[in-house]
Amino acid sequence: MTAPLRPMSLGEILDRIIQIYRSRFVAFALVAAIPTLIMDFILFADETWIHVASLVQPSWTKGGLFFWNSMVWLGFYQIFNVFYLLFEPAMIKIASGSVLVSEYSLASSLRFAANRWRSYLWIAVLKSAAILIVPELLAASMLIAEALFFIAKGSPKLTGFESVLVFVIPGLTGITLFLWCGACLSLALPVAALENHKGLKSLRRSWTLSNGTRTRVLCTWLVVYVSLWILTWGLEYLLGQLMFVVGSMLHMPETTRHFYQPAVFILATAIYVILGPIYPIAITLFYYDQRIRREGYDIERLMESAGMTAPLTPPQGEGIPAPAVPAPGIAPAASEGPHS
Repeated sequence: MTAPLRPMSLGEILDRIIQIYRSRFVAFALVAAIPTLIMDFILFADETWIHVASLVQPSWTKGGLFFWNSMVWLGFYQIFNVFYLLFEPAMIKIASGSVLVSEYSLASSLRFAANRWRSYLWIAVLKSAAILIVPELLAASMLIAEALFFIAKGSPKLTGFESVLVFVIPGLTGITLFLWCGACLSLALPVAALENHKGLKSLRRSWTLSNGTRTRVLCTWLVVYVSLWILTWGLEYLLGQLMFVVGSMLHMPETTRHFYQPAVFILATAIYVILGPIYPIAITLFYYDQRIRREGYDIERLMESAGMTAPLTPPQGEGIPAPAVPAPGIAPAASEGPHS
């Protein structure tokens, strides 16, 4: 990738994402496969041994079961998010190498991420707490407060408007805060990986650097994850229909039903491995774009390549030249003072 560093529009960034991904597809896919396979192992262990979703009491209502299943899904999502953030610096480094025309291999990028894995883990925990736990706590607090208000009011049954107040408003508030915090802290890992910052300093730097591009980051994130969700569920539905037809034709519906869950695992893994690197590439480009717009990073790189930032040191073996001594009979020039 030899495109010059310059400010880019959202369309140009999306086009550059495709170019970078195509040029290093194998490396990106192999890095993305590691956290995805780890999460597959956790889900498989839950499916065959732990059964977290079935820990609820059978006497729960449908609403309670839906709430519990939502909490289980959200918990697994947070676990996957932390694992993925641990390997994201490797993908950021590969993408950065493409931007700055300095290739990084798969092995070197993984070593780069492993050298500071504790720092990245701490940033992942802080970021997950900020963009997931804080909005969840806020939404839950609003929900509990509104429920207690209506209980104290003595309303035996909620009206339609009251139901909207109790459930919809806290949910929308939590989702809005989740998206906004995610956009504000989206550059924390690029900052940590490429500027060697740690912990809270990376989050503060991301908060400042992302100002002015948060809407573009949010739009890119929504495009990636909505596409990921639609593709996953769509292909799972087609897979289910295909297995139903094959099972009916071969008169083996039970056999094909047993193969459905492993096939879904394999399909979801392939989708996440293929589409997962798109967002790390995107935030790497947004990071450089913001540094160019706000800090003149493109000019800084040009000066570095021209050697204009090198310190001026005397040649080896030579000291600082002595001041010139005036010839006899010639008075030295008077130095100019501040009032000359």
